[in-house]
Amino acid sequence: MAAPVSTEQQGRTEPACRGALPVAALLFTVGFVARVAPLLDVGGRMLRQFPTEDGYLMLTIARNIALGKGMSVSDGLQPTNGTQPLGALLWAAMFWLVGGDREHGVLGVLILQLAFSCAAALLLYALGQRLLREQPFGTSAALVVSAAWFASPLTVVHSMNCLETGLYSLVVVLVALVFAESPRAESWGSRRCLGVGALLGLAFWTRNDAVFLVLAACLLHVGWALRDPAKPLVTRIGETLLFGATSVAIAAPWLVFNHVRFGGIVPVSGRSEALEGSFAANLWRIPIAVFEYTTLYLPIPNAIERAPWVLAVGGVACIAVTAVAARVFRTGSTGARAVACLAATFGLCLLSFYGLSFGAGYFFSRYTFPLSPFLALLSGALLPRFWEAAGSRAWKWTPPASAILLCALAIGLNARLYWNGTSHMHFQVVDWVQEHVANDSWVAAPQTGTLGFFHDRTINLDGKVNPAALAARLADGNATRYFLEQRQIEYLADWEGIAIWAKVPRIAAQFELVVDDPARNLAVFRRRDHASN
Repeated sequence: MAAPVSTEQQGRTEPACRGALPVAALLFTVGFVARVAPLLDVGGRMLRQFPTEDGYLMLTIARNIALGKGMSVSDGLQPTNGTQPLGALLWAAMFWLVGGDREHGVLGVLILQLAFSCAAALLLYALGQRLLREQPFGTSAALVVSAAWFASPLTVVHSMNCLETGLYSLVVVLVALVFAESPRAESWGSRRCLGVGALLGLAFWTRNDAVFLVLAACLLHVGWALRDPAKPLVTRIGETLLFGATSVAIAAPWLVFNHVRFGGIVPVSGRSEALEGSFAANLWRIPIAVFEYTTLYLPIPNAIERAPWVLAVGGVACIAVTAVAARVFRTGSTGARAVACLAATFGLCLLSFYGLSFGAGYFFSRYTFPLSPFLALLSGALLPRFWEAAGSRAWKWTPPASAILLCALAIGLNARLYWNGTSHMHFQVVDWVQEHVANDSWVAAPQTGTLGFFHDRTINLDGKVNPAALAARLADGNATRYFLEQRQIEYLADWEGIAIWAKVPRIAAQFELVVDDPARNLAVFRRRDHASN
């Protein structure tokens, strides 16, 4: 129950509340427009601005499911599990509704992601209101934080990438909302435990690293007995076993499918990406991610990410986050402490896993995006203090100035995203293949997410979706032998870096380099016995 608010506090609250609503409305409008504007397809933005290389991979798998080809790539001839299942099934429903049409299917997926983003923002507001309601400016802070998170260019990019990222953040916030009140419940009962287990199982189907979220939820529910002995420990253990077992039962079909069909419970995409890293190779990325998701509007350019002063600033952000979280543990409401424990355990596991023992560092920001709602709320917990401090006459200009700066950053950074929305890192490959290669000719490349969506007969060579290529990488360290044995391959097309293959005798004996264009970042090989176009 919220603490009573004095008349003096109410008087100080009114100006902040009046200012919070228009600021939040403007930010939400900016975030909504930033997602909708590219769908109008001015300059070809619909297919280029939001879907990423891996996003197109999931779209390819989803389209094949909708066309009755199963979870597959390469014109339905190569079965794969290199995706996250729930997102792929939902995207498949969009393609099924439009009969497999590529452009309309992508449009349907983007609209669905827009809905997920709006729902996540509303749930984040509900969570913030629940956690901050005992503070004089709590409702205003929750409103501004949820709108600022929704309009952040980082959130816009990750929530509309045609991957599971936006859906995952929605499910994570929903789990946090459920556990915000759970520690004080005298008894969950079997129905509540089954429901929580089902939600956690759904989270796992959304993204496999939700196993850390399940672990965090179990530790929270059992460990709360140390703080609140009103419910016996044995009762908490029984409830935890029930919802934990339920989550495992719901996750089991996907795990069994992976093991029976592909020889391991980890999808081939994860196994392939794990080959690209070494121990602690991504550790330096942790302070960068924490800083970006705490500030939301200060993205760090790739060119300076490893600069010592940037890493130092990120380190300071980590220390500040730890200090604020510790204060929440000591003085926060019961719900705030519970969510802080859940987020801290989940966050430590997620950051440790991707920082210490996983490859594909270029995806680190996406992998850690589910922590952004919690870090945004942590920043939001400071807003009431800020507004109270600004109540003095000398500092009363700071809230409106901060609001203007925040809105200006939201508009400017999202306008920049839209301005650059006609370019895509892989469409130069798609354009060349569509112009020069027949639909029934086979093309191979290490990166085939985007190309494979637009050209059905595409063979993946890096093993992220192709189990045969992954087996070749594991055996030989690369897939050269594998693709040289695939006599149906007529072209190799990818970024300009593959031009170096012309110096490999085994490749040069069978393929000739016909395009080497550094300006377009494009290289193409053609099989020597293939007739010229």
